[in-house]
Amino acid sequence: MPLLALLVIACQVACGLHVVRTGQERYWLFLIISLPGLGCLIYFLGIMLPDILGSRTGRRAVNRLHDHIDPERHLRALRDELSLRDTHESRVQLADELARLERFAEAGEHYQAALRGMHEQDPSILLGLARAQFGQGDALGCRLSLERLIQHNPQYRSADGHLLYARALDQLGETAKAEEEYGALASYYAGPEARYHYAQMLIRLDRTGEARTLLEQIEAYARRAPRHYRNLHQHWLNLTRQTLKALDTPERKQA
Repeated sequence: MPLLALLVIACQVACGLHVVRTGQERYWLFLIISLPGLGCLIYFLGIMLPDILGSRTGRRAVNRLHDHIDPERHLRALRDELSLRDTHESRVQLADELARLERFAEAGEHYQAALRGMHEQDPSILLGLARAQFGQGDALGCRLSLERLIQHNPQYRSADGHLLYARALDQLGETAKAEEEYGALASYYAGPEARYHYAQMLIRLDRTGEARTLLEQIEAYARRAPRHYRNLHQHWLNLTRQTLKALDTPERKQA
């Protein structure tokens, strides 16, 4: 059977199943069957596509497509909002978007500007500032911002902030303190990122056996975890596998 005919039949089956499952009028089935190809196209454009775009998944897919085509569309809107209304919220929203786009220097400026009045010691803004400073390579500034956060907000808890603090200490060469923080994180941090960064520090310290153990723990947990865990942490799991593979190279073993 020609490939085109198979594709048309597959489209008819998919559209027919959609009619039945969603409770559409039965005349759609007649249209799909009597007008192969054209009937499917009419049904898809008239019923299926609006249904897909109206769903939460569809809206997310459309937003991702828009972001891919025009990654700065949100940024322009937030700049316009700030020009009309210079508030704590508009500053932070703009800073968050700049940080998402990895424009850390400008993000840091807006986080600093948002730290005023009653928000002078706001923990979420200080955490955003620390992230922007770390993104710029300013590990000392990051550490000071996080220490300021804890000093003025002793009850505030953030696993991501804790990991950022450990990474800043690591970057500053304070390995004993960094290892203490990484060890604490390994006991409660939800994803593999904390263990991965801890393993990277151990590799730099030539403690590859301990690093390998941590990386293998990440792999073992991921194999047992539900699929959504693996999808959510795919980036760090890929890096873990790459690092384990690098540790198994003959050159690394000899070293």
